Amino acid sequence: MSKKLALTLCLLALALCTLPAMAQTTLYSDLGTGSDVYNCCSGWTISGTGTVGESFTSANEFVDGVTGAVTQLELGVGYVTGTNSFFAAMYTNNGGRPGTLIDQWSGLSSSTTFGQCCGLITITGITGVDLTAGTSYWIIMGPTNLSATTWEAWNLNSTGATGTDLYATSGCTNGTGGNCSWVSNGTQTIGAFDIIGTTGSSVPEPSSLLLLGTGLVGAFGTIRRKLMR
Repeated sequence: MSKKLALTLCLLALALCTLPAMAQTTLYSDLGTGSDVYNCCSGWTISGTGTVGESFTSANEFVDGVTGAVTQLELGVGYVTGTNSFFAAMYTNNGGRPGTLIDQWSGLSSSTTFGQCCGLITITGITGVDLTAGTSYWIIMGPTNLSATTWEAWNLNSTGATGTDLYATSGCTNGTGGNCSWVSNGTQTIGAFDIIGTTGSSVPEPSSLLLLGTGLVGAFGTIRRKLMR
């Protein structure tokens, strides 16, 4: 490799390293802090018919606080008994009911027994989910199948956040939230969760742009000379 090309590649690498990264922030959270992350001993039932005798899928409405792209979701769920497996999903709002599926996550399990505090289920690597500040959305959690022995509790938040609470007892499994026969509990304390994401790419500083431009010019000149040989 020529010294000219090596210098150009170094300039390019340095320029890319100096570009500001996208800012990670909390898009929504009703979680507390310390030993009061959520209500340890009260929550919405998530269950199949195998243990409880009736299937329960829970849906809570929330209003997003910050516009951004979702990268991580944390849920406060406590395990009661039976098969420790359930799904979570996020939906748009359609007239006070879940509308269009945004994303869903299957095979989740809780590492915290209901009545204790405060483990969180963390879902990472989320892409393609964009939320808008001031807009209502839904988080839904339920059994993987209606006859499962699953019994979990979606712990209520400890910060006083409220929203519409819905539940469904039949015909509501993973991916079908927009078609469930929902029953409304009205405005209630909602389940504990938070949403982490990015708020958009930062604008590069002038010095970063100048350095990047210098590298690109150098690279173009090197490539052009090679093509002309």
